[in-house]
Amino acid sequence: DQVPRKAGTEGIQPDFYVETINDFIAGSSLGSSVAPVAAVPAAAVGGASKAEIAEAEKQAKLLTWAYETAAAKGMPQAAMMKSKADQAVAALQALKAQKEMAMR
Repeated sequence: DQVPRKAGTEGIQPDFYVETINDFIAGSSLGSSVAPVAAVPAAAVGGASKAEIAEAEKQAKLLTWAYETAAAKGMPQAAMMKSKADQAVAALQALKAQKEMAMR
C-alpha cells in the first residue's frame, strides 16, 4: 500500500511523522512534535526569515502528503486534511510574498 511520492517530498521521512499523522487522522490537532503553521504577522519588519519559510514548506509538504495518502486510501478524513493542507500552502505563499515585499 505504498503511495507514490510527489516530486519535492523526497526529504520528508513519513515514518517520522506517523504519530502526527495518526493524531491528524483521529481529528486532533497536529501532534506535539510538529509546530503549527503560524499566522503571518501583519507588520513584520524585514519579511519572513529563511527558517520560517523552511518550516512552512516542511509543514505544507507534510500536510499535502497526509491529504494525498488519505485520499488514495479513500479515508473519510481526506476532505478535512485537504483543507488543512490548503491552509498550510496559503501560509507558505503568504510568507514568501512577505519576504519578497521586504526585499523591494
